[in-house]
Amino acid sequence: MQIAHRSYRNADVLDLAGQFHFGSRKDFTAALDKLKQAGSAHVVFNFKQVTFVDSAAIGLLALTSQQFKSLNRKLSIVGTQGTVKQVLDLAHIDHMIPTFGSEDAAISGKAA
Repeated sequence: MQIAHRSYRNADVLDLAGQFHFGSRKDFTAALDKLKQAGSAHVVFNFKQVTFVDSAAIGLLALTSQQFKSLNRKLSIVGTQGTVKQVLDLAHIDHMIPTFGSEDAAISGKAA
């Protein structure tokens, strides 16, 4: 999986691309650790180019959600589609990390 960081408005966006699976955990965790250390208050995961997620990725998202809540920081997911959206919906990730239709909606906190 490729991970690119960019700032957008008052959030840090991680653009994820490719397959998000067990083998991606170190890169994902390293990218998040940098943002946590920088004091990022809101991280948006852009899943627009993610083609696959496995149970390890779901577990990592759940763990990340708990960590950010304990730090009083915010996470959002945008751009889920197809099978990736179905898997995340079945896992009820949206109960842990709010999911939005766009980055603007995620940053404003309003459903698209």
